[in-house]
Amino acid sequence: MDVTAVTHRFHRILLSWDYFNLCERAQQQKGVYDELREVPSTFTSIQEYKEVFEPLLLEEAGAQVLRGIEEGVVIEPHPAVVATCSKDANFHITRISVDPAVAKQMSDNDLLLLTKDHPHNKDCRVQLHALGFMEGHEGTQSLRVKFYLTDDSQAGKPVQVDRVRAMCAGVETQESCWWVQRLFNMSTITREWVALQHAHLMPFRDTLLHGQPMRRPSIKAMDIPYGMRQVVEQECNTSQMAALRAGLDGTPLVLIQGPPGTGKTRTILNLLSVVMHSAAKGSLELVPRQAKAAPAAAPAAGSRAGAGSSAAAAGDGV
Repeated sequence: MDVTAVTHRFHRILLSWDYFNLCERAQQQKGVYDELREVPSTFTSIQEYKEVFEPLLLEEAGAQVLRGIEEGVVIEPHPAVVATCSKDANFHITRISVDPAVAKQMSDNDLLLLTKDHPHNKDCRVQLHALGFMEGHEGTQSLRVKFYLTDDSQAGKPVQVDRVRAMCAGVETQESCWWVQRLFNMSTITREWVALQHAHLMPFRDTLLHGQPMRRPSIKAMDIPYGMRQVVEQECNTSQMAALRAGLDGTPLVLIQGPPGTGKTRTILNLLSVVMHSAAKGSLELVPRQAKAAPAAAPAAGSRAGAGSSAAAAGDGV
């Protein structure tokens, strides 16, 4: 897997965005894209799978860029000075000096906004800004930030070409003064992007495409014991119960997904309780593992993938 190349492509996409244009589109109830494809129940190929989910993932990235605005969180910009700048392939690698207290607030993999004027001021010159990727710290008050400021990044957009050219001249000017603002940390969504780009290597890719394995092994379905079912039904809502039953129907791979706070962890724990009960009754054989392997084995026991399958549909509300 060429993780570096895939990650750089993701960075090129995000760092080419116009932050103030995103803000304007958000005010118009728009996202990164004007329209998104409907997610089908099944896919004809991994390529189609990627073509459907890439825009969705980029929409999520755009939402995270603007989350502070939409949730009313005040994210303060801070004065900054460009110390040095160099070129690395298509990127500008810039060392930006800030107050040591500000540097402590910044983390590796943060997406940053660099503006010439205070971004909250009405007279802020929107043409003088760029998104940057925080690669790391250099000392107690220097940030190593990567920018993507090429004409190719804005092909067919004359106004945006002018913006990146102006920013090239700006960040290449030593001791020039700016404002820097943290937007969000890209670590999690970058991992999701890398996983999506390597979907063709996943052992359960047939399940992703067709909603069920192409070769379904013979696995015995399990029932929830009567006494346990009474307790579980009192604790779980309809979608959680549907996801639980889907995890016990003998399908070897199950995806349980949903927004934060919707009961995914509880559902997985209930699923494991039924599995362990079946093992205790002798209807399921568990292979002993070393203790170090247990944390990795536990999620696997309660996971199932399947876009378009009954479990995936149930998981949306879990």
